Amino acid sequence: MRLYEHKAAGDSRTPRRCREGLRATPSARSWSAAVLCRLAFTASVQHSKLRRLFLSVLFWFAVASAPAETAPLVQQRWFEARTAHFNIYSCGPTQEVARVGGRLEQFRDAYSLLAGAEAVASPPIVVIAFPTHEALEPFLPLYQGKPANLAAFFHRSSDENLIALSLTGQGAESLNSVYHEYTHLLLRHNDLFWPLWLNEGMAEIYSTFETVGGHSVRIGKPQELYVRLLEKQPLMPLRELFAVGHDSPGYNERDRQGMFYAESWLLTHYLMLGDNALLKSRFGQLTALLRQGQLPEQAFTNAFRITLPGMENLLRRYLEHGRFEPLNLTVNADLSAPRSLAMRAVSPVEACFRLGDLLMRVDRFDAARPYFEQGQKIAPKSPLPFEGFGLLAAEQKRSDEAVQQLRAALEHGSASFLAHYTYAREKLRLAAKAGNSYSRIEGPDARVIREELQKSLTLMPNFGPAHHLLGFFLLIQGEDLAEAEKHLQRAIQLEPENQSYLFSLAQVQMQKNEPDAARRTLEPLRLPYADTRLRAHAEEMMREIGAMKR
Repeated sequence: MRLYEHKAAGDSRTPRRCREGLRATPSARSWSAAVLCRLAFTASVQHSKLRRLFLSVLFWFAVASAPAETAPLVQQRWFEARTAHFNIYSCGPTQEVARVGGRLEQFRDAYSLLAGAEAVASPPIVVIAFPTHEALEPFLPLYQGKPANLAAFFHRSSDENLIALSLTGQGAESLNSVYHEYTHLLLRHNDLFWPLWLNEGMAEIYSTFETVGGHSVRIGKPQELYVRLLEKQPLMPLRELFAVGHDSPGYNERDRQGMFYAESWLLTHYLMLGDNALLKSRFGQLTALLRQGQLPEQAFTNAFRITLPGMENLLRRYLEHGRFEPLNLTVNADLSAPRSLAMRAVSPVEACFRLGDLLMRVDRFDAARPYFEQGQKIAPKSPLPFEGFGLLAAEQKRSDEAVQQLRAALEHGSASFLAHYTYAREKLRLAAKAGNSYSRIEGPDARVIREELQKSLTLMPNFGPAHHLLGFFLLIQGEDLAEAEKHLQRAIQLEPENQSYLFSLAQVQMQKNEPDAARRTLEPLRLPYADTRLRAHAEEMMREIGAMKR
């Protein structure tokens, strides 16, 4: 049986060509910094005051010689504010950062009490809180070569979930944009089959979250901006609304984005909280039918038992009445209780790494590299710049460079579970490339790959991709298939939305001569919303199972 490896959800970014980042050219300023370094140490490094002065001046020279696009933010005093479930990095006002952290914890607690603790379980959540929207703009994802029209954004990965926002300026007059982005994380298990309008509509409903006393919360308040927009413009036909995807102009372009969000909010509000009790009772059936594999339009008409033109008429009537009642919910815990907040200063090299990592996660590779370069100038012995270069090389499919840089990061003392995992993954890819396929690996590389994956899981036991890759590695090694199945089952439990894990599990079950179990595992991969390549491979394996049984 031919073995296939499929990307994990967090590794699915499209590779792009990357220009070499600009480097600071040698100058009198950088020469002066080097001379200052020698003189300061020669004079009296033993005096702590002089040492602190030396380090601060040296850092000033390092920052001053940075590329222009990295210097302003790196010069700020960055800190980390850690709440129970969020790590917030910022150089903004501490009181605003504390407010964001407290409100996010309130939101999480309320959702957990309503939907259960499992609903809020996720990898670490990192928030990058920029002081202004102008500071955030250079870090926004690009759409057609320009920063996307976003007040905040959420980026989900298997290793870490990231929210980027501004503390003042556009979108900062309330925390609505933050709640919107966090809702995407909480509802992530529906991403495979929910259409975009429903995903965004639900996020808009929850974006108006507010506490009403210690034990009550309210969601679904009227979105006045959307109401005014909808009163001025005709509604989009529902078939057109349903067809909007992540790459559609209606989702991204500034002049059309508002209408898509507005109507998505209106339709979701009507179905979930509106004045039609019959439609509200059927709302839950929509997700069930989508999960079964029905196409969005088919699932919609079957769930609500109405045609699209009929629903459009009801929706216009709902808008004309203008009564958008919110939903009040009661929770057991006191949401007004004080929140603990631990703070620490963030070193300049860590700030550089965080900013470069943010850019890398939104595929802005050219812009990310100068931050890693600047971090290496500031702290050449820190593992963080090596990690940044290694992860960047891995994103761009340069496995040789990735292995070299990540090995250096580990040798410099990195304790990052992601560095251990990515190092093992890239070594496995190099071995597969050398052999033109995934087959048993002999020699020391096999031991290193297994050890590095185990180290990654020791540091982060609930890291789904490491469980998946260790299970896949044991599969290609043909050893301890029971252990391989155990790791793959754990990966699926941690990330049920990642269907590539199912395919790996089915391959292990085939190797164990359990065709019926493999068939059951493959069934979800044959549904319309499954990845096209995964569906093709699943059908191929199903044919193999059929041939075995004849």
